[in-house]
Amino acid sequence: MSDSDIVQDFLVESSENLDRLDRDLIGLEKNPKDNDALAGVFRTIHTIKGTCGFLAFNKLEKVVHVGENLLTRLRDGQLALTPEITTALLSMVDAVRQMLSQIEIGGQEGERDDSALIATLTSFQQPLKAPAKIEVAQVLSSASEAGTLPASIGDILMQTAGVTPAEILLATEKQREGDPRRLGEIPVEQGSAQPSDIVDAKRIQQTSRAYAAASDSTIRVDVGLLDKVMNLVGELVLARNQVLQFASRMQDASFLAASQRLNLITTELQAGVMKTRMQPIGNIWGQFPRTVRDVALGCGKQVNIEMEGKETELDKTIIEAIKDPLTHLVRNSVDHGIEPPQDRVQAGKAPAGRLILRAFHEGGQVNIEISDDGAGLNPERIRQKAVERHLITAEQAARMPEREIFNLIFLPGFSTAEKVTNVSGRGVGMDVVKTNVEKIGGTVDLQSSTGLGTTVRLKIPLTLAIIPALVVTCGGDRYAIPQVSLLELVRLEAEQVRTAIEMVHGAPVYRLRGRLLPLVYLSRELQLAEESPEVTGTMSARK
Repeated sequence: MSDSDIVQDFLVESSENLDRLDRDLIGLEKNPKDNDALAGVFRTIHTIKGTCGFLAFNKLEKVVHVGENLLTRLRDGQLALTPEITTALLSMVDAVRQMLSQIEIGGQEGERDDSALIATLTSFQQPLKAPAKIEVAQVLSSASEAGTLPASIGDILMQTAGVTPAEILLATEKQREGDPRRLGEIPVEQGSAQPSDIVDAKRIQQTSRAYAAASDSTIRVDVGLLDKVMNLVGELVLARNQVLQFASRMQDASFLAASQRLNLITTELQAGVMKTRMQPIGNIWGQFPRTVRDVALGCGKQVNIEMEGKETELDKTIIEAIKDPLTHLVRNSVDHGIEPPQDRVQAGKAPAGRLILRAFHEGGQVNIEISDDGAGLNPERIRQKAVERHLITAEQAARMPEREIFNLIFLPGFSTAEKVTNVSGRGVGMDVVKTNVEKIGGTVDLQSSTGLGTTVRLKIPLTLAIIPALVVTCGGDRYAIPQVSLLELVRLEAEQVRTAIEMVHGAPVYRLRGRLLPLVYLSRELQLAEESPEVTGTMSARK
């Protein structure tokens, strides 16, 4: 493996580790007693430090090293995790992420001065309590003179220094974690280790082994290769369809059987390749706890984030397309939607607001909801702002129902913020959200209740690689209508065509469950050659 391959693997692995660090640090802030999570954070930082030292990224190693020292004190119980320490560690993660970006672009960390960050991380480190270092040579000498030489170093430590078995096991665990010193050379602080520490250490080791086993069962594949395979499968599907059309006119039983077998294999292959491109939406949701924390701190608010349906899968291209729109909606909910703690208490709510993300499959699409329990939108204020900014006329605003008023916030240049902040207030963002979602064939809808909160609903396709469609024939040509644009299909047999279709003021209509539906002829809408259209076969009622 070349040096460039090693660096590329380091960048990919470190990027994944940094995303995990964001999530774990936010989780630790809420549950500082989670020793497994703390050990995982330390292990991740240690891995990054070791690799960047090997690759001679000295600036990166220096920043990570001071962060590792702080985590060591947290892991050993010499410091308690505070919001200030969490913020400093998150700043370290951001600095590492920036340096990784520079390495990816130019191969070097870039011209940086991280002295302020290093000083901040160092300032949180309290001086370590000097441990009672037990010299094995002295103990062996004393034991020999007494004529009672124990059978092992562990026995020596227990008999002469009062060290407990738990403390000996803790020193052993340090050796297994990579400490190059011999057992007797490792400082052991008397009374510092409890049996529960050893249980936690062994649980951490078991988790590490399970993680290693899971990583051995997966491989990384270049996205470009997957796209090429996907294109080839698409061509295979087209060839399959041609074979099936040809087979329908054949009477050869063997050929029909072979074509059906080809159909089955192609369908399974297509589904398998599609699955390789699918990723859980939790991959992008994982960054939102950090986003919510940062925005809430900047706004002086308290916000708890909840996620439902993180395992819901979408195509990789869809995931990438909705990442920025979702991030903006989450930031907007914290900044605009949820009130400051004092306002929430006056309104009879809990000081901390709730932001709920939901995702689920429905009707061949993915539904995503971003809900908050904030103050909700003021329809009159939106109506007034829209008129002031000349986005709509006063007459239009007066006739608009409340639902349409709420959706005015998606117009370019619209904002109800009183002042411009580093989060919002510039009148950009929500229109970009709608544009980007609609660009991939999705829709955005907003509902709000004053005093209760706001919900934004996104409906997006599972994938852009394949779009299921209804094929119809008109004027000798075939046309495809995406299935997401169809509400219902109604089939009329020959006799029903003459009796079920009525004429109202010269326009044909069909009565479906007591409701009159106007009929529109495709040939007329597309301005094809004039011909007397006849309604036969399948009729579709559009959304």
